[in-house]
Amino acid sequence: MALDLGLEGKVALVLAASSGIGRATALRLSAEGATVVIVGRNEAKLQEVASHGANIHPVVLDLASDAVADLVPQVLAAHGTLDIVILNTGGPTIQPFVDATIDQWDGAYRMLFRPVVTVARAAAVHMAARKTGSLLFITSTWTKQPAPNSCLTATFRAGLSALVKLLSLELGPDQVRVNQLMPGTTATDRMETQISGRAERNGTSIEAEFEKSVAAIPLGRWARPEETADAIAFLVSDRAQYITGQTIAVDGGSIKTVF
Repeated sequence: MALDLGLEGKVALVLAASSGIGRATALRLSAEGATVVIVGRNEAKLQEVASHGANIHPVVLDLASDAVADLVPQVLAAHGTLDIVILNTGGPTIQPFVDATIDQWDGAYRMLFRPVVTVARAAAVHMAARKTGSLLFITSTWTKQPAPNSCLTATFRAGLSALVKLLSLELGPDQVRVNQLMPGTTATDRMETQISGRAERNGTSIEAEFEKSVAAIPLGRWARPEETADAIAFLVSDRAQYITGQTIAVDGGSIKTVF
Protein backbone atom coordinates (compact mmCIF):
# COMPACT_ATOMS: atom_id res chain seq x y z
CA MET A 1 0.00 0.00 0.00
CA ALA A 2 1.28 3.47 -0.91
CA LEU A 3 2.09 5.83 1.93
CA ASP A 4 -0.58 8.51 1.72
CA LEU A 5 0.82 11.61 3.40
CA GLY A 6 -2.60 13.18 3.79
CA LEU A 7 -1.52 16.52 2.32
CA GLU A 8 -4.30 16.75 -0.27
CA GLY A 9 -6.17 20.02 0.22
CA LYS A 10 -3.81 21.39 2.88
CA VAL A 11 -2.49 24.95 2.59
CA ALA A 12 1.27 25.29 3.03
CA LEU A 13 3.54 28.32 3.19
CA VAL A 14 7.18 27.80 2.18
CA LEU A 15 9.69 30.56 2.84
CA ALA A 16 12.79 31.06 0.67
CA ALA A 17 11.32 28.79 -1.98
CA SER A 18 12.92 30.13 -5.14
CA SER A 19 15.81 27.66 -5.11
CA GLY A 20 17.51 24.82 -3.24
CA ILE A 21 15.71 23.04 -0.43
CA GLY A 22 12.84 25.53 -0.39
CA ARG A 23 12.13 24.99 -4.07
CA ALA A 24 12.32 21.20 -3.78
CA THR A 25 9.98 21.29 -0.78
CA ALA A 26 7.41 23.42 -2.59
CA LEU A 27 7.38 21.03 -5.52
CA ARG A 28 7.09 17.99 -3.23
CA LEU A 29 4.15 19.42 -1.28
CA SER A 30 2.49 20.49 -4.52
CA ALA A 31 2.86 16.97 -5.93
CA GLU A 32 1.10 15.66 -2.82
CA GLY A 33 -1.91 17.86 -3.55
CA ALA A 34 -1.28 20.75 -1.16
CA THR A 35 -1.92 24.36 -2.09
CA VAL A 36 1.53 25.92 -1.73
CA VAL A 37 2.32 29.59 -1.24
CA ILE A 38 5.98 30.23 -2.04
CA VAL A 39 7.98 33.26 -0.93
CA GLY A 40 11.24 34.73 -2.16
CA ARG A 41 12.91 37.86 -3.52
CA ASN A 42 13.55 36.69 -7.07
CA GLU A 43 10.35 36.95 -9.07
CA ALA A 44 11.68 35.11 -12.11
CA LYS A 45 12.79 32.14 -10.03
CA LEU A 46 9.50 32.05 -8.13
CA GLN A 47 7.55 32.10 -11.39
CA GLU A 48 9.64 29.17 -12.62
CA VAL A 49 8.72 27.17 -9.51
CA ALA A 50 5.06 28.14 -9.87
CA SER A 51 5.05 26.96 -13.49
CA HIS A 52 5.25 23.38 -12.20
CA GLY A 53 1.75 23.40 -10.73
CA ALA A 54 -1.47 25.40 -10.73
CA ASN A 55 -1.58 24.91 -6.96
CA ILE A 56 1.67 26.87 -6.42
CA HIS A 57 1.22 30.58 -5.70
CA PRO A 58 4.22 32.94 -5.65
CA VAL A 59 4.63 35.94 -3.34
CA VAL A 60 7.60 38.18 -4.07
CA LEU A 61 8.93 39.40 -0.75
CA ASP A 62 12.24 40.18 0.94
CA LEU A 63 11.98 38.29 4.22
CA ALA A 64 14.31 40.81 5.86
CA SER A 65 11.80 43.61 5.22
CA ASP A 66 9.05 44.79 7.58
CA ALA A 67 6.49 43.60 5.03
CA VAL A 68 6.99 40.05 6.32
CA ALA A 69 4.49 40.92 9.08
CA ASP A 70 1.74 40.97 6.44
CA LEU A 71 2.60 37.56 4.98
CA VAL A 72 0.41 35.25 7.08
CA PRO A 73 -2.61 37.61 6.92
CA GLN A 74 -2.14 37.70 3.14
CA VAL A 75 -2.16 33.90 2.92
CA LEU A 76 -5.25 33.67 5.12
CA ALA A 77 -7.08 36.28 3.04
CA ALA A 78 -6.31 34.42 -0.18
CA HIS A 79 -6.78 30.81 0.95
CA GLY A 80 -8.85 30.95 4.12
CA THR A 81 -6.56 28.85 6.27
CA LEU A 82 -2.98 27.76 6.85
CA ASP A 83 -2.05 24.21 7.81
CA ILE A 84 1.72 24.02 7.28
CA VAL A 85 4.56 26.52 7.48
CA ILE A 86 8.08 25.72 6.35
CA LEU A 87 10.28 28.28 8.10
CA ASN A 88 13.21 28.31 5.71
CA THR A 89 15.69 31.14 5.12
CA GLY A 90 18.85 31.83 3.19
CA GLY A 91 22.19 32.16 4.92
CA PRO A 92 24.57 35.04 5.62
CA THR A 93 28.23 35.41 4.79
CA ILE A 94 30.62 32.74 6.06
CA GLN A 95 33.53 34.40 7.87
CA PRO A 96 35.48 34.40 11.14
CA PHE A 97 33.92 35.96 14.22
CA VAL A 98 36.60 38.64 14.48
CA ASP A 99 35.85 39.81 10.94
CA ALA A 100 32.07 40.02 11.34
CA THR A 101 30.87 43.59 11.88
CA ILE A 102 27.96 44.61 14.09
CA ASP A 103 26.09 45.63 10.94
CA GLN A 104 26.54 42.10 9.61
CA TRP A 105 25.23 40.69 12.89
CA ASP A 106 22.19 42.95 12.55
CA GLY A 107 21.73 41.77 8.96
CA ALA A 108 21.97 38.13 9.96
CA TYR A 109 19.35 38.70 12.66
CA ARG A 110 16.99 40.27 10.11
CA MET A 111 17.61 37.46 7.65
CA LEU A 112 17.69 34.37 9.85
CA PHE A 113 15.83 35.09 13.07
CA ARG A 114 13.40 38.01 12.91
CA PRO A 115 11.33 36.86 9.89
CA VAL A 116 11.10 33.31 11.22
CA VAL A 117 9.78 34.49 14.58
CA THR A 118 7.40 36.94 12.89
CA VAL A 119 5.86 34.33 10.60
CA ALA A 120 5.83 31.58 13.23
CA ARG A 121 4.02 33.79 15.73
CA ALA A 122 1.28 34.79 13.31
CA ALA A 123 0.85 31.22 12.09
CA ALA A 124 0.80 29.84 15.64
CA VAL A 125 -2.08 32.13 16.63
CA HIS A 126 -4.15 30.88 13.67
CA MET A 127 -3.25 27.22 14.15
CA ALA A 128 -3.84 27.23 17.90
CA ALA A 129 -7.33 28.64 17.33
CA ARG A 130 -8.06 25.82 14.86
CA LYS A 131 -6.44 23.17 17.10
CA THR A 132 -4.31 21.85 14.26
CA GLY A 133 -1.21 22.71 12.25
CA SER A 134 2.48 22.06 11.73
CA LEU A 135 5.44 24.44 11.98
CA LEU A 136 8.75 23.13 10.65
CA PHE A 137 11.92 25.14 11.23
CA ILE A 138 14.68 24.50 8.69
CA THR A 139 17.99 25.26 10.38
CA SER A 140 21.37 23.57 9.90
CA THR A 141 23.60 20.87 11.35
CA TRP A 142 25.72 23.81 12.49
CA THR A 143 23.23 24.37 15.33
CA LYS A 144 24.58 21.17 16.88
CA GLN A 145 28.06 20.93 15.39
CA PRO A 146 29.23 24.42 14.31
CA ALA A 147 31.82 24.69 11.59
CA PRO A 148 34.63 27.27 11.59
CA ASN A 149 33.54 30.69 10.33
CA SER A 150 29.84 29.89 10.82
CA CYS A 151 29.18 32.34 13.67
CA LEU A 152 26.47 34.36 11.91
CA THR A 153 24.51 31.26 10.91
CA ALA A 154 25.11 28.92 13.83
CA THR A 155 24.34 31.47 16.55
CA PHE A 156 20.90 32.54 15.34
CA ARG A 157 19.86 29.08 14.22
CA ALA A 158 20.85 27.64 17.60
CA GLY A 159 18.45 30.19 19.09
CA LEU A 160 15.72 28.86 16.82
CA SER A 161 16.47 25.35 18.09
CA ALA A 162 15.56 26.48 21.60
CA LEU A 163 12.42 28.15 20.25
CA VAL A 164 11.32 24.90 18.59
CA LYS A 165 11.34 23.03 21.88
CA LEU A 166 9.65 25.90 23.69
CA LEU A 167 6.88 26.19 21.10
CA SER A 168 6.28 22.44 21.05
CA LEU A 169 5.53 22.65 24.78
CA GLU A 170 3.35 25.73 24.52
CA LEU A 171 1.42 24.73 21.40
CA GLY A 172 1.14 20.99 22.05
CA PRO A 173 -2.13 21.32 24.03
CA ASP A 174 -3.59 23.05 20.96
CA GLN A 175 -2.50 20.13 18.74
CA VAL A 176 0.01 22.26 16.83
CA ARG A 177 3.20 20.34 16.09
CA VAL A 178 6.58 22.10 16.01
CA ASN A 179 9.75 20.42 14.76
CA GLN A 180 13.20 21.27 13.42
CA LEU A 181 14.96 19.78 10.42
CA MET A 182 18.72 20.22 10.13
CA PRO A 183 19.98 19.77 6.57
CA GLY A 184 23.55 18.70 6.12
CA THR A 185 25.68 19.46 3.10
CA THR A 186 23.24 19.72 0.19
CA ALA A 187 23.82 20.28 -3.52
CA THR A 188 22.52 23.84 -3.77
CA ASP A 189 23.88 27.00 -5.37
CA ARG A 190 24.71 28.36 -1.91
CA MET A 191 26.78 25.29 -1.04
CA GLU A 192 28.74 25.61 -4.25
CA THR A 193 29.45 29.25 -3.36
CA GLN A 194 30.67 28.16 0.07
CA ILE A 195 33.03 25.60 -1.46
CA SER A 196 34.42 28.26 -3.77
CA GLY A 197 34.92 30.59 -0.81
CA ARG A 198 36.74 27.89 1.17
CA ALA A 199 39.07 27.25 -1.74
CA GLU A 200 39.91 30.94 -1.93
CA ARG A 201 40.49 31.28 1.83
CA ASN A 202 42.56 28.10 2.07
CA GLY A 203 44.54 28.60 -1.12
CA THR A 204 43.30 25.29 -2.52
CA SER A 205 41.14 24.24 -5.46
CA ILE A 206 37.36 23.87 -5.58
CA GLU A 207 37.88 20.19 -6.38
CA ALA A 208 40.06 19.68 -3.30
CA GLU A 209 37.53 21.40 -1.03
CA PHE A 210 34.70 19.35 -2.53
CA GLU A 211 36.57 16.11 -1.87
CA LYS A 212 37.29 17.22 1.69
CA SER A 213 33.60 17.94 2.21
CA VAL A 214 32.50 14.57 0.87
CA ALA A 215 35.11 12.74 2.95
CA ALA A 216 33.47 14.04 6.14
CA ILE A 217 30.10 12.47 5.20
CA PRO A 218 29.70 8.75 6.03
CA LEU A 219 27.41 8.21 3.05
CA GLY A 220 30.13 9.71 0.85
CA ARG A 221 28.12 12.30 -1.06
CA TRP A 222 26.11 15.51 -0.75
CA ALA A 223 22.36 15.32 -0.31
CA ARG A 224 20.05 16.18 -3.16
CA PRO A 225 17.49 18.89 -2.28
CA GLU A 226 14.75 16.43 -3.18
CA GLU A 227 15.91 14.01 -0.49
CA THR A 228 15.62 16.70 2.15
CA ALA A 229 12.21 17.69 0.76
CA ASP A 230 11.00 14.10 1.18
CA ALA A 231 11.84 14.22 4.89
CA ILE A 232 10.17 17.60 5.23
CA ALA A 233 6.99 16.39 3.55
CA PHE A 234 6.79 13.45 5.95
CA LEU A 235 7.35 15.56 9.07
CA VAL A 236 4.51 17.97 8.23
CA SER A 237 2.18 15.22 7.07
CA ASP A 238 -0.60 13.26 8.77
CA ARG A 239 1.81 10.30 8.98
CA ALA A 240 3.82 12.20 11.62
CA GLN A 241 1.00 13.31 13.89
CA TYR A 242 2.76 12.15 17.08
CA ILE A 243 6.09 13.80 16.29
CA THR A 244 6.65 17.20 17.89
CA GLY A 245 9.48 19.03 19.63
CA GLN A 246 12.02 16.98 17.68
CA THR A 247 15.20 17.75 15.77
CA ILE A 248 15.78 15.60 12.71
CA ALA A 249 19.11 15.69 10.87
CA VAL A 250 19.19 14.89 7.15
CA ASP A 251 22.97 14.89 6.90
CA GLY A 252 24.21 11.55 5.64
CA GLY A 253 25.56 10.79 9.11
CA SER A 254 27.78 13.87 9.35
CA ILE A 255 26.96 14.87 12.93
CA LYS A 256 29.35 12.99 15.18
CA THR A 257 27.57 13.50 18.52
CA VAL A 258 25.55 10.73 20.17
CA PHE A 259 22.63 13.00 21.01
